[in-house]
Amino acid sequence: MTSGKVLTLYMTMPDMMRSGHRMRVEDLDFDDNGIIGSRDYDNGKEHTMVLISKKSYDIIEEAELVLEEGVLMEDIYVDIDLYHLKKGSIIEIGETLFEVVGPCEDYRYLYAFAPELPELLQGKRGLFVSPVEYGGIAVGNKVSVVKEA
Repeated sequence: MTSGKVLTLYMTMPDMMRSGHRMRVEDLDFDDNGIIGSRDYDNGKEHTMVLISKKSYDIIEEAELVLEEGVLMEDIYVDIDLYHLKKGSIIEIGETLFEVVGPCEDYRYLYAFAPELPELLQGKRGLFVSPVEYGGIAVGNKVSVVKEA
């Protein structure tokens, strides 16, 4: 079984704070309405999140580009490469099970950072995941692949 750990977590803050501001947090809690305390909590939409592997930032560094962590708009940043996982795969992080919804293929905004960035990250931009069993996750939690689809 493949395993790693959570390096960083981000949450989009609600309107009462700085609307749309993404803040680095130590932990996240989930229920069937989404991420508790986030801007998108209880908005009736799907509760997908972006999981980014350290592999993405390694690619950026190898290309000698300097970008801050978080620029890929991740919610969950892990030290393990999970980009081989297909839709329907299950990942356990902390007390929460996530299902892989599919690869994150939105590259357009990356052109603003470096014209070559979208091509460099093709297929390694991240995974959309959605919680299927609720609980909490925290920085340092173990990340395990439970089922590969």
